[in-house]
Amino acid sequence: MVNAEEYDIVINLDTSKISSAIAAVAKGKSKIGFVLNKKGYVEATSKAADKWLIMSAFDDIKKDNKQTHQEIMYEILDLDTTKIAKPILYLSDADFKKGNSLAEKWILHKELTIIGLNVGVGTKWPNKGWPTNKWVELIESLNTKNYKLLLLGGYDEKELMAELCSKYNFLVDTGYNNSLGEFAAIVNQCDLMITADSLALHIGTALNKKIIVLFGPTSINEIHLYGKGKKVTAPDECKCYYNRFCSEEVSCMEKITTGMVIKAISEVEKL
Repeated sequence: MVNAEEYDIVINLDTSKISSAIAAVAKGKSKIGFVLNKKGYVEATSKAADKWLIMSAFDDIKKDNKQTHQEIMYEILDLDTTKIAKPILYLSDADFKKGNSLAEKWILHKELTIIGLNVGVGTKWPNKGWPTNKWVELIESLNTKNYKLLLLGGYDEKELMAELCSKYNFLVDTGYNNSLGEFAAIVNQCDLMITADSLALHIGTALNKKIIVLFGPTSINEIHLYGKGKKVTAPDECKCYYNRFCSEEVSCMEKITTGMVIKAISEVEKL
């Protein structure tokens, strides 16, 4: 049991009720982050934590935020925000070997720039995704001898990936049912990734990949790319911020053009 012994410090940076309840019952000389109070509400343990709690509750305040998520967490932990460490993801030997084996199978020549096109966003925020017709435009524009294109996605993108790969035989179908470790090993083969705000973004960042991220209804400022990427967003402000579905006739993601992404590729390749 978490309350069986006493800790010097109890840290909980998650605003969920479950993790906050665990932090509340844990015996600690000091507690940092969030706990559940006696009324059953999540409570911040400091002004820095309270700022994040308010942002988590009110989208309009979150929208005005200019800090990265890392900066906010460092402030809660009272750490130096000028020395934010990069995330690190270590691949297992098995996953690393699987990635190299797939590279041989797909004939990934290192003299070509290997670009991962991640069409997946999952089901929680479907309006984060770039429309299919935009991916088609980009794929056709990138069909040159300078690039090798890997199509990335998960189970929810099964049909889309099959459709794109049947239409464009130069695409490498990386599969939709890879384990998390296998997916990371495939991302590790990429020189550059193009993705929406998704799991692939965070895996690519942790693997030190060059990244182009397409932003719409989620916070562009919270994401830290550590000087290895470019954020692309529509020129117009999103009207459906943190809504699952878009209510506009033309979504902010639809307003991100292929030209904007191609321009970002040329800029990121120089990093």
